[in-house]
Amino acid sequence: MFKNHPYWCLLAISFALAVLAHGAFLYQWTQGQYMTGINDGLSQMMPFKHLLYEQYTNGEFFYSFDFGLGAGTFSELAYYFSTSIVFLITIPFVWLLDIAGIVQEPDVLFWANAAVFISVIRMTFVLFITSRVFMYMKIPYWPAWIGASVYGISGMFFRHTVYWEFFADSFLWLPLLILGIEKIFREQKPGWFLMAVSISFFDNFYFAYINFLLSAIYILFRLFIPLSSAENNKKKKLLTFMGAGIIGFSIGAVAFIPAVYAYLNNHRPPFQQEIPIFDPFDNILYTSRYIILPALFVLFLFMFRFYGNKTFRLFALLGIAGIVMHLSPFVSSVFNGFSAPQYRWEYFISFAAGGAIATGLTMLTKISRRNFFIATGLTGFIYLIYALLDPALEFDWMETGLVLGGLLLTIAAVWTAFHFNKSGTLIIVGPVLLAWLIAYANFYQSEKIMEMGNVDQVSKELITGEDYDNPEIRGLLKQIHERENDEMYRIEWMQGVRNNTPIVQDFQGLSAYSSILNKNLLYFYLYDMEIDMQRESVSRYATLGNRANLFSLVRGKYIIRSADDSNIPYGFKELLESENYKVYENGNVLPFARGATEFYSEDKLSMHPPLVREHAMLNGIVLNTEEEGSPIQVTGDITSKFTIEEKEASYDDGILEVTGETGGIDLVWEDPAEGQGDLYVSFNLVNTAEDEGFNLTVNDYVTSRKSNQSVYKTYVDDLTIRVPYQDRVEIRVPEGRYFLTEIQLFEEDYETLEREADENAGLKELEIDGSRVEILYDNIADDDYLSAVIPYEMGWSATVNGVDVEVLKANYAFVGVPIEAGENHIIFTYRPPFFVPSLILTVLSLFFAMFWLFRKKRADSE
Repeated sequence: MFKNHPYWCLLAISFALAVLAHGAFLYQWTQGQYMTGINDGLSQMMPFKHLLYEQYTNGEFFYSFDFGLGAGTFSELAYYFSTSIVFLITIPFVWLLDIAGIVQEPDVLFWANAAVFISVIRMTFVLFITSRVFMYMKIPYWPAWIGASVYGISGMFFRHTVYWEFFADSFLWLPLLILGIEKIFREQKPGWFLMAVSISFFDNFYFAYINFLLSAIYILFRLFIPLSSAENNKKKKLLTFMGAGIIGFSIGAVAFIPAVYAYLNNHRPPFQQEIPIFDPFDNILYTSRYIILPALFVLFLFMFRFYGNKTFRLFALLGIAGIVMHLSPFVSSVFNGFSAPQYRWEYFISFAAGGAIATGLTMLTKISRRNFFIATGLTGFIYLIYALLDPALEFDWMETGLVLGGLLLTIAAVWTAFHFNKSGTLIIVGPVLLAWLIAYANFYQSEKIMEMGNVDQVSKELITGEDYDNPEIRGLLKQIHERENDEMYRIEWMQGVRNNTPIVQDFQGLSAYSSILNKNLLYFYLYDMEIDMQRESVSRYATLGNRANLFSLVRGKYIIRSADDSNIPYGFKELLESENYKVYENGNVLPFARGATEFYSEDKLSMHPPLVREHAMLNGIVLNTEEEGSPIQVTGDITSKFTIEEKEASYDDGILEVTGETGGIDLVWEDPAEGQGDLYVSFNLVNTAEDEGFNLTVNDYVTSRKSNQSVYKTYVDDLTIRVPYQDRVEIRVPEGRYFLTEIQLFEEDYETLEREADENAGLKELEIDGSRVEILYDNIADDDYLSAVIPYEMGWSATVNGVDVEVLKANYAFVGVPIEAGENHIIFTYRPPFFVPSLILTVLSLFFAMFWLFRKKRADSE
């Protein structure tokens, strides 16, 4: 059937193997459970696919106001899927199925359903491409395919796919890069390398970085291990690598440059924990979460006669180097951009192991009895050492038994082939290895991912239920949308700790979760306004700390709370009710665009507390300027009117010693003024415990703080908590020792907010179309500036009455423009940072690459 189509034959058997390798997940799919992680999988991967699919199929490629408070999705989601080639190829197929009525609307549930099938197809091509690479390196057909299976059917492939799906795409691009490297070394042909570099830079900047570090290691080894007679002029080859690399980078620049800008414009506190050079025990023979070395690879490493074959020597030494690097957290930090150690590059070890096994299988007929027994003895010794030195290793019939059973079967198969049927070595050893790979892959899916990672809980019932996409909340959202005619209004609602709930439930919210976010928004939350998010964590923003001024400024018009939650921001009135939830509406919401005459210096305001900064934004506009600005009025400071009472704790000179199960201090106002409003209590709080997270309670407001050892700790310890107006503020923390300093209290009567809400707005028309915002503003007050609730980032341009104007950073994290007296027609347009010049660079580089390759091909043929 496949006699005249060897490529299709290879593709077919690769597909069959991929199906078998996904056996556990395919079975789970028939049971209504899906191949996606319960945490980042459902909180990021599936929502981002849903968001980008909707954007792209609607013709919007650059910006979305549905992602948090608004974000440039092309650049900020380039770490995920916005430029992922696999995802971009998937979109038209899904779109055709959608318009044909074969699938329902591609929502989060659809993408969760599709995950296992996309993974099978991805693995098919990983096996196919890697087999072809090994075959190009003069490894025969079947050994090459078996070696490719070692690479493709690895635990890390499934780990990447389930938890962070776009990570798995790197399995496709590494073999292409290796093929490109080999083409230059063997034939001085840069085309494949240039293409692989272009794809990598376009697809994902993070894994481009990882894969190019891995490629550099491969090139370094290849410089000292020539595999063909045409590898003499090393300088010329290095120049070819450099030239092809630069051109490839330039072709991928249209995606890479905006993505890197977004990465640099992100904010994440630096990793402050010590990173050891060497940490010997992640047990890569028995229990590692990242990679388990096949017994055949370990056995082959001790077949010293094999090292006479240069191809085997290359892959074996690469594998050994990879194992040594895996034992170093510092190396894993380097691969993660010198941040917290992350073990995401180890698929390179599987690639090297696959190459070594593929080459070794071709030489098994040449080993002697002595070679076999020495290799078997040393392999057994290594397995024994790893078992004895790992204090956490426990014998388990499934995990340890599968590893040791694989070891014994491998030795038995090699012995049988060697002793009884040397001509049938591949037929005996190959199936044993494949059977073990399939068995371990399905065990890994069942035990390491489904059970240990709680992935077996990801089902239709979860995704459509009250813990993820609550139908009761959907009903309330529908009622809100039906009564609204505003172009832009925001709703505060988040399911548990899933900050991307607004994407899942299709409303414009006040929260976002992504590894890359707009730095200006993160600074707004963490430093400028000191907004407590009720859960300390990096890469997120959420809620507005029940602070009514902030709700009104960013058009937070509605909040949804559980029916028993009475801690409602000032000015919100109950609007709707369901069985378990209530909807409240903000009576003081401010316009999307507001004029201002008074401007305040951001730098001058930095010396004042958050409430003063809120008032500055209400009274005028805050600009990042060196000019003096309007005088700053500080009102509401009542710190001196409070006294401190200790509660199951001692407090002296900023040190709080809590002796009870919980304790702290009360701030007592002996003679409170009559009125309504809120109190803002600000302080700096540091837990001295080395590794202990805790809950902080201020009256009935509760927020969680990370352990000092957590990689998700923000190290932002200046807190401002809003509590309803009362004469006692109770600050409570668990037993322990804390530094509690810089305590201040302010009262807020909301006169400023209500005055601004009552003023007639000059906003006459507002039209938002993705990356284009059109405003008609009647400047009857003769204001100098206009601010809009559009997060500030590079990429926004603006015209006022047809004239280009500078987009100002206003109110810490939003945009502003100068305006004229009378009517102002304002258009904001977003394009990814450096998009136009990088697009020009990409197009020119494509033409140059074709010209360069054509000339090189012509010169080689003469």
